[in-house]
Amino acid sequence: MSRRLVTGAVLAVLLAAGCQHQGGDRLTIVASTANVGAVIRAVGGDRVECITLAPAGMCPGHFDIRPSHVAAVARADLIVRQGWEDWFDGLARELPEPRARVYTCSTGGNWMLPDVHRRAVGELTGLLAGLDSVAADTFRSRAAVYLARVDSAALLARASFSGRVLPRALAAEHQAPFLRWLGFRVVATYGRPEEFTASELTRLASVGADSAVGIVIDNLQSGPGAGRSLAEALHARHADLTNFPLDADYPATLVENARTLARLLE
Repeated sequence: MSRRLVTGAVLAVLLAAGCQHQGGDRLTIVASTANVGAVIRAVGGDRVECITLAPAGMCPGHFDIRPSHVAAVARADLIVRQGWEDWFDGLARELPEPRARVYTCSTGGNWMLPDVHRRAVGELTGLLAGLDSVAADTFRSRAAVYLARVDSAALLARASFSGRVLPRALAAEHQAPFLRWLGFRVVATYGRPEEFTASELTRLASVGADSAVGIVIDNLQSGPGAGRSLAEALHARHADLTNFPLDADYPATLVENARTLARLLE
C-alpha cells in the first residue's frame, strides 16, 4: 500500500473517531519534535495553536517528560509524532483518558533534506485540511507559499558549493545526508559521544588520515563538539550543525547550516 493511501486511511480513522474540527476555534496540535512543529506552524498559521514538546536544540530521542507536557497533551485536539520517539509511550501512559488522537507521520528519512521536507509538508497539509475543512484552502495556499521558500532556500544553500572542489568529511551520522546532498564526500560517520570507544576513535582517525579529510561535522542535538579533538588531530576544520529547525524556521535553518559549512572553506 502506498504512503498516500496509508495516510488517507489513518486520516479517515481520525475523522471517524470524532477528531474533525468544526471551524471557528483554532485547532490545538501537539508536535513531538521541532520538525513537525515547523511544518504545522508554517501551514497552519493562525488557524492552529501548535505546541512543540522536544526543543529544537536538544536530542528528541533523549527527552524528559515534564508535567507541562502532560498538560499540553491533555488539552490537545491532535498529537502528531514522527514515530521514532521512544519517550512517547511513557507520555501516553500519563493520560488515563486522552482527548487527543495520535497521528504518526508516514514521511521517513531526514526532514532537514529539502525533498524529504517537501513530502512532510504535503502529508501534514493533507492532515490539517482533513481536520479543518473550512480552512482547507487556506492551508493549501500557505503550504504553496512555504514550499516556495523551501525551494529558494535549497537553491541558496547549494549555490555556495556548486562547481567547487569540496573537502572530504567525517560526520555525525545525522549530518551525513545533508553533507552528501550538498555534494560533500562523507568517508565515515559516527554516533553519539557516549558510543565512542578506543577502537572506534582509532578507526575514525585512520580513515580520516587515509582519506585526507578536511572537515569534521558534529550534530548539535546528539553531541556538539564530539569530533573536535578528532578534527584537531587530523588538522581538519570543525563545525556543529543542527538537525532540527531552529526558531521553527526550516528554510532559514537550512541556509544557516550551509553558511556555516561555507565559512569553513574560506
